[in-house]
Amino acid sequence: SSGINAEYGLHPVEKSKYQFYEKPTKDMILAKGAALKRVRNEVRRKNAEEDDIRRRQVEKQQLEKHNELIGQLKAAEARNRIRLLRIRYNNIRNSEVEQMVAYQPTSIRAVRLQALVPQKEPYTLPTHDSMLKNDRQRIEELIDDDEMCTTKRDLTCI
Repeated sequence: SSGINAEYGLHPVEKSKYQFYEKPTKDMILAKGAALKRVRNEVRRKNAEEDDIRRRQVEKQQLEKHNELIGQLKAAEARNRIRLLRIRYNNIRNSEVEQMVAYQPTSIRAVRLQALVPQKEPYTLPTHDSMLKNDRQRIEELIDDDEMCTTKRDLTCI
């Protein structure tokens, strides 16, 4: 194992040890650079594909949320239209019944017609209070407390 021709006739292990300490040739440097460049390009391409997939998934989720929200809004609008149509129908029906009752020739016929064709009550908001008297009094007391003596934990107000 001497000099330039030392690599010829050597055992492969000895040959690899010898080549380890030699400077790489220009072809080897170019090949190594090209290989690293291919690896970097492949990594960039895979990262770009993953980013593109993630972006598409996010866009798809946003589109689904948007479509769901649009659907909910359309459903609410449809329910409101139906509610308004029912109210309008009941108002028109009640006015027609009132008019029919008013134009009866006798009061007995008017009462009989009113009993046979009852009017539907117009829609009103519920007026009963679901709170107890003590609860309402306590809430009003809390609202009227400007100095926050009832809710503040500082005992100097008392």
